[in-house]
Parts: sequence; structure tokens; C-alpha cells
Amino acid sequence: MEFPPKEILLAKGERAVLRSPEPEDADALIRYMKRTTAETPFLLRNPEEIHMTLEEERAFLQHRKESERELMLLAEIRGAHAGSASLSSVGSLQRLRHRCSLAIALYKEYWGLGLGRAMLNTLLEQAAQLGYEQAELQVITANERAIALYQSLGFTICGTLPHGMKYPDGSYADEYTMVKPLG
Repeated sequence: MEFPPKEILLAKGERAVLRSPEPEDADALIRYMKRTTAETPFLLRNPEEIHMTLEEERAFLQHRKESERELMLLAEIRGAHAGSASLSSVGSLQRLRHRCSLAIALYKEYWGLGLGRAMLNTLLEQAAQLGYEQAELQVITANERAIALYQSLGFTICGTLPHGMKYPDGSYADEYTMVKPLG
């Protein structure tokens, strides 16, 4: 789905632009995935697990842009890429079409500005307009800042997956599933 550029005001007078990524953003997004996965233990991948080629990322971005029920947002602050967030259908089957999944990651230097909240609010508004009735996300139970943000947006914890992630050192992290009714 195409999202036209939208300027938003953040904390401390900072401004950001939210927009759909273009295929030309592929290289920057691959670098972003590698860096953000190195900045926090709360994302799904390790940096060395990102093997996407430029062509694959361009095709992915084009598919998202052409999708009727999926959306990816890119955030820019002062012209620099600050993060991205996405809205994905849980499934195309009739019994699943009412559900969508959200995901977000920001460069660490942009944490605490209200950018994540603004991006998630935008995705939630779009999800409701697209006819979704329920938004879902997964979060590591130790990620207290993210959990507080999600709860402030109306998400509730509806389940825990023990050992949802296993780190290279052999330790585990549990994962919450959080849900928010839409409309």
C-alpha cells in the first residue's frame, strides 16, 4: 500500500516524515536491518543473518507498495533514515482476514523522541481503515520500554511463549503476544 509523505511533530520540536519506502531505499534498509539488529537484543535476527540482496529487497518493497492490505512506513528525521514499521496481514483466509500484525524498529539514536508512538499510531489508523479488527504484535518480556509503549496504545498481553528466542550464548528470552482491538 502506498502511503503519501506525512510530516509529524515529535518531542523536543523534532520533525519527522513518514512515507512508503521506494525500491531505491533498498540499500539503506539493508544497512538499517544490520545495524538495528546489532543495537538491541529484542529483534528477531542477528546481524549476520541478514543476507537479503538488493534485488530481493527492492522486490519486497515493490510488493509492499502494491499490496492492498499491507503497509511499510519509513521514518526520516532531518533527511536521515530513523526507522521503519510495518503492518502485515496475519493471513488471507476468511477466518484470519480480520487480524493484522505490527512490527517496528528504530535506530537507537532516535529512541525516546515519540517516533515509535507516532509510527504505531499511524499504522493503527491505517489498519482500521483497511478493515482490520485486531492488531497483534510480539515483544520480548524483558523489553519493558516497548511493553509500556504498547500498553499505552491499548495493547494487552494475551499470552507468553517461553523460550521464544534463543541467543547465540545459549540463553533464552520469553515472548509476549499483545493484542489491540480496532474500531
